[in-house]
Amino acid sequence: MVPGSVSPVWAGGLAAALLLLAELILPPAIAQTPSPTPPVKQAAPARDPNTIGIVAGSPEGGTLPLVNEIARVLAGGQEIGPKGELALRVLPMVGRGGVHDIQDVLALPGVDMTITQEHLLTHLQESKELGDLKSKLVYITKLFNEELHLIAQEHVRQISDLAGKPVNFGDYGGSAEGIARDLFRTLGVEVSEVHLGLNEAIEEMRQGRIAATAVLASKPAAVVEHLTRGSGFRLVQVPYPAGATLYLPAALHHEDYPGLIPAGERVETVAAGTVLIAYNWPEKSGRHQLLGNFVDAFFSRFPEFQAARRHPRWQEVNLAAVLPDWRRFKPAERWLQTSQARQAGTGSTGSVPRSDTPGRMVPGGRDPETERLFEEFLEWREQRGKR
Repeated sequence: MVPGSVSPVWAGGLAAALLLLAELILPPAIAQTPSPTPPVKQAAPARDPNTIGIVAGSPEGGTLPLVNEIARVLAGGQEIGPKGELALRVLPMVGRGGVHDIQDVLALPGVDMTITQEHLLTHLQESKELGDLKSKLVYITKLFNEELHLIAQEHVRQISDLAGKPVNFGDYGGSAEGIARDLFRTLGVEVSEVHLGLNEAIEEMRQGRIAATAVLASKPAAVVEHLTRGSGFRLVQVPYPAGATLYLPAALHHEDYPGLIPAGERVETVAAGTVLIAYNWPEKSGRHQLLGNFVDAFFSRFPEFQAARRHPRWQEVNLAAVLPDWRRFKPAERWLQTSQARQAGTGSTGSVPRSDTPGRMVPGGRDPETERLFEEFLEWREQRGKR
């Protein structure tokens, strides 16, 4: 044996001993790396099997008041059981808005539904950030539009004045972030992104540290109504980008925000459609049945939501409007087919008409302003296609 050399047998034994020692002293997570398994959403404990949860975005967004109306309307008129229980209880939950609410629907046991933006669903499905959403989510109905409110300091006259300045896009992953970033990029206006809550952003604007903040909410939004030009704020026009397909042209009026918009004037902006989505529970599960009960109550009593005392955005909703390329919750589809057949008087359960036009009212009638803006958009797109 050559001096300084190691016997192959002894070396092999040493290597085996070191490997065994590593397995004994290293934590399991380091010694072995198991393949990740996707989490499976479990149903909520059956302490109150009649309660269905809907996450309603952040307090600064525009959907919380409408979700609260859903809970109040559906709670009224029900017979109360011997222990004070309701046949169906809708539980609104404050969320963070945007992608966070969709994550809650995918993961939290007590969250069955949320109201989200159509363009956000499209983006997440294309990017696969949260996996294949079309296998995990279904939609119940398209709802109303949410307008982008670009609130700026008084000296800001147009969106190009914000170039190079700090502009708040809201919380990371919130409802305003994606649409604001896309619009500024499309319009060629480079800004310095800031991510703050609305109240903090307003205070930063008062101190002159940021120039503007973006808010996506249905008009009139309570978080915007209290602002006035006299306190140094204004709403800035947001031009409709050429070639945009995920947004709609919209306008804010003096009647919406008398403290910010002078009488007789309007502020052009863009709007995003919203949709009520739900977790795709297995068809024979109790949660699927409960979601079906919700659909029956919500659709059957929808005329109550369009009463004058309710939020005006309910007037825009067409329950039969279709969200292309997404599956509707089967009980919702069946309810609409049955309702259509009953109205037609044929007794048939024919297919639901494919209508994606916003602003149509159910039953009959239209929101004239939304209809006019959309017709202008269609005419603009047609003329552009002839060039």
